[in-house]
Amino acid sequence: MARISARELAELAPCTVEHVSRLEELGLLGRDESDGLFPSSDVHMVRLMAAFEDAGISIDDVARGVAEGELSFPLFLFLPEPVGAPQTYEQLSLRLERSPHLLRRLSGELGLPRGADDRIRAEDAEMLSLMLTTLDLATDDDLSRFARLYGGTVQRLVASGLAFFDRTVRERVATFEGLSNEEKDQLVYERAAPYTELVASVVPWLQGRHREHSVLEYLVSVTEGYMEERGVVPSHPRRPPAIAFLDLTGYTALAEERGDRAAADLAAGLAIVVQEAAQAHGGRAVKWLGDGVMFHFPDSRGAILSGLELVEQTEQAMSVPARIGINAGAVIAQEGDYFGRTVNIASRIADYARPHEVLVSEDAKQHAGNGAVEFEFVGDVRLKGVSSAVRLHRASRSA
Repeated sequence: MARISARELAELAPCTVEHVSRLEELGLLGRDESDGLFPSSDVHMVRLMAAFEDAGISIDDVARGVAEGELSFPLFLFLPEPVGAPQTYEQLSLRLERSPHLLRRLSGELGLPRGADDRIRAEDAEMLSLMLTTLDLATDDDLSRFARLYGGTVQRLVASGLAFFDRTVRERVATFEGLSNEEKDQLVYERAAPYTELVASVVPWLQGRHREHSVLEYLVSVTEGYMEERGVVPSHPRRPPAIAFLDLTGYTALAEERGDRAAADLAAGLAIVVQEAAQAHGGRAVKWLGDGVMFHFPDSRGAILSGLELVEQTEQAMSVPARIGINAGAVIAQEGDYFGRTVNIASRIADYARPHEVLVSEDAKQHAGNGAVEFEFVGDVRLKGVSSAVRLHRASRSA
């Protein structure tokens, strides 16, 4: 770990040298007596104290908790070596020949906090430069979409990871008997460091594995289109993708009756069922909707088979009735999500379905092919928000 002077610490934080002195007097920062320098991790402590003040928490109270051994913040265990912000957005814009407004906009959409005095960290400037040079054909709006896609995804991932650690480690350690608060804190921090290393390894590994699979799928899809466009093979009709919505009947009532923790446990149990049933038929969960899930499937056959399994397994695992609506047709894919009339109708079908039902549109039925599914005609139904009636069928397993 590097050792830095009070002035260097203030520049990295950033803050005034006087503020560094104040935190030192409060016992929140500590010089090494041999050289009078601070560990570079104290930069994170300065930033943490600023976050406390922004939240309306007195750092004098925090300092008292630290002095009494009730609070500790060994940030060096799980935060990286701090870096400075050597240039402003204006200076970076001159070098890249792009507007400073765009650079600030992209930083915000990536979820990066705005630096003091409009300054930008060196690593952030390097990444923005890489984005602009790699995506030189993209418009400003395209760049914004890219920034939102990765910024939002990583923000959710980090926040979810911290919530997972809090529940599975910190809350569990808090129940240990025979340990002082200081010993409990030490135990939590000892687990935090390897957890940070685990996440730092899992994310790039998984990204590589998923990229490998997705690139192959993308190349197959694009090449098939090229072969038809260029006359290599004759064109043939394709089955449209399918969108499915699963809704848990009574989820809201359960949350009110048993509390938020029970609702969260229910969602965790649903996640296991959802993942297995969707993957078994080539689908994936697109997003979670509080009391339900939206899915994308390459065809309606897989969606219907998965839907039947989901209704059965959800009720077996959680004793909560489920209902599912499925539609097939063209969709617009954007930033990992799907949009369009097909999606809207699938959602409305799920709203119309009764508990235990899997309802499908005529389009989904027509493209499901023959197999282990039977359909019962429900009728031409007027769905909320849909201009014309939608022909619906109830799906069930063949006898």
